[in-house]
Amino acid sequence: MENIKYIYGDLKFTIKEQFGHWYLDFYSTSGKRQRGSTKLKATVENLKIIKRQVIPDIYLGIGKEPIPVEKEIKNWVLEDFAIEFFELKKNKIRKHTLDRNIMHFNKHISPYFGKRELNNLTALEIERWQNELEKKYKSSTIIKLRTIFSEILKKAKDNDLIDRNIFEKVQAPKNKNTLEVNPFTEKELNKIILNANGYMKNFIQFMVASGMRPGEIVALKWSDIDFERKKIDIERTRIRLIKKGEIENGEVKTVSSERGADMLILAEEALLKQKELTSEYEYVFINQSKRPFYSHDIIGLNFRKILKKSEIKERPLYNLRHTFASQLISKGADITWVSKMLGHKDITITLKVYTKFIKEDDEVRIKKIAQMDKFMVKLENRDN
Repeated sequence: MENIKYIYGDLKFTIKEQFGHWYLDFYSTSGKRQRGSTKLKATVENLKIIKRQVIPDIYLGIGKEPIPVEKEIKNWVLEDFAIEFFELKKNKIRKHTLDRNIMHFNKHISPYFGKRELNNLTALEIERWQNELEKKYKSSTIIKLRTIFSEILKKAKDNDLIDRNIFEKVQAPKNKNTLEVNPFTEKELNKIILNANGYMKNFIQFMVASGMRPGEIVALKWSDIDFERKKIDIERTRIRLIKKGEIENGEVKTVSSERGADMLILAEEALLKQKELTSEYEYVFINQSKRPFYSHDIIGLNFRKILKKSEIKERPLYNLRHTFASQLISKGADITWVSKMLGHKDITITLKVYTKFIKEDDEVRIKKIAQMDKFMVKLENRDN
């Protein structure tokens, strides 16, 4: 459980869970730090006891005047609480994601609500804020900003600083910018490969044969490839930092995204061809300057050119990943294995995106029925 910040009068307490019990950490009026166990088990009920009994007793014990119940909790200002919120997030999410969320907060949320007290925000104000954003930004951007704001208020609610997260009363805009799952057909893929050359040909074939995200591919090193065991270690992704011109390898999207992917024949073939071009370098795919790609943007641009040359409807590079999944699932591949290859957190995510591609002809279906019959319970005297 994360640390809980609690303000009582002019003292700031940190309530921590350690060894299954609640611990208190605060500075007395003399400036001396006080720490110790409350000897209460770390339960929700005991947390209430600490806030309503233990902390007030400590306050009185150091010679402070009693505080009326209605004034015991500080009315936090949003920007102050946001600092606490982002501090708690430091080891919970990727650094570049945290930096971007802080940037979004400072640019789009704080100017409107930063100086406001948390318990004085209204649903009507939030709705007006969303409406103003809709004049300038896509719905996907507004949903992202809304998520950041709502998570801050949720944390405030969890710490009993507000009674309700007002975003529960404000409807989110419909996301009109959801990435289209529009995989390529085998005929289209063959046409694309025919019109590609060099590293682009290898990149396209590798992506459609591995299902890896483009950012994961450009961050791939030869040390991640094990041809003997036919394994690919996926441990990082290429990210663009907020400061222009800076790049670095970041952590993959989720814990499940860090994975060892199986190397299919087509993927191995693409890697062996690419090895002829870059085996002396650290990274599998490098740009014309013989350096790692800044991002996969230039590859996406080149991909669009290849699609145009192939007279194929333009689709984002990411649809090669969708093609990998849809092709396998539609032909009866084990969806659990496909989900693992994609680095999804669980199979429900895979099913949510690719259910419509689960198709099979009668021959495949009947074979599966026969296979399932082997596992059925054996019933005797069925004719009676």
